[in-house]
Amino acid sequence: MIIDVSKDALWKGIIEDLFEEFMHYFFPAWVMQEADFSRSFEFLDKELAEILLDSDAGIRYADKLIKVYTKSGVERWCLVHVEVQGYKDINFAERMYIYFSRIKEKYGHDILAFVLYTDEHKNHHPQKYMYEYWGTRLEYVFNTFELLSKTPAELDIPSNPFSIVMLTAYNALQKKMQTDSQQIMWKFALVRKFLGGGYKTDKIRRILNFIRYYVKFNTPTAEKNYTQELSTIIPEPKNMGVEEVILEALKEQVTREVTREVTREVTREVTREVTREVTYKAVKKMLEHGLSEDLIMNIHDVDKAFIREVRKTMR
Repeated sequence: MIIDVSKDALWKGIIEDLFEEFMHYFFPAWVMQEADFSRSFEFLDKELAEILLDSDAGIRYADKLIKVYTKSGVERWCLVHVEVQGYKDINFAERMYIYFSRIKEKYGHDILAFVLYTDEHKNHHPQKYMYEYWGTRLEYVFNTFELLSKTPAELDIPSNPFSIVMLTAYNALQKKMQTDSQQIMWKFALVRKFLGGGYKTDKIRRILNFIRYYVKFNTPTAEKNYTQELSTIIPEPKNMGVEEVILEALKEQVTREVTREVTREVTREVTREVTREVTYKAVKKMLEHGLSEDLIMNIHDVDKAFIREVRKTMR
């Protein structure tokens, strides 16, 4: 079975699993000067959903709002607003401004807004929202990173496992990389590169599953071959981090398939009952009109037991 996991779900899982590495990757200076990762950061998914409840676009799985403490001596924290944008949206810049204004209104803290563009549109990566009307002017600028504009060398930051995540997403945008044979080649190349990087073992499963599921194989055979080969490199897989997202997707997929099968069976059963009822009435009419049993059996493909059952109701 090929497990279908949405890219939004995978981004959500990997950002939560590797948030420190994520921020080191995109904002190394901010991490060094501002962030205090000795204190726990907090994902505000529920709060973000409430803030954006009446938004036209609505919150998506990969939208993240994270509370991070800073290194200042006083009780001070900032909000990191992350968007992973994988499709063209002409209203996106305005949506970013709406998000910013609502978050700022609710919390009043500093906000670091960031958009990671993972789409295939080279010429549509807005970096700001502008509004002007008769002397009233507004400009909102936010941080962006355009995956498609980078090269593999630029994406590969030494000693940061989030590089493997970015290289996976980069390969997913290359059409020639999406055949099963090409997928197996580049996926295993990234697996070996990752395993040779000396990263902590608690990161391994999370990234390996991002590599595996970010681009689906086209056939179950390729998926099976990849799984078998991977098991020789990483035996005895365990459920960690982003795998929770994958397991949830698998559960939903199995549920859908079971539901479809149950629906088909119910449909077949209902059809059988309806057909039997229609045949029952037709046979009764024919018997009432004196047609022979042999003729009735030939017309409706029923046996003598069925005929006797109908006759009992006529007495």
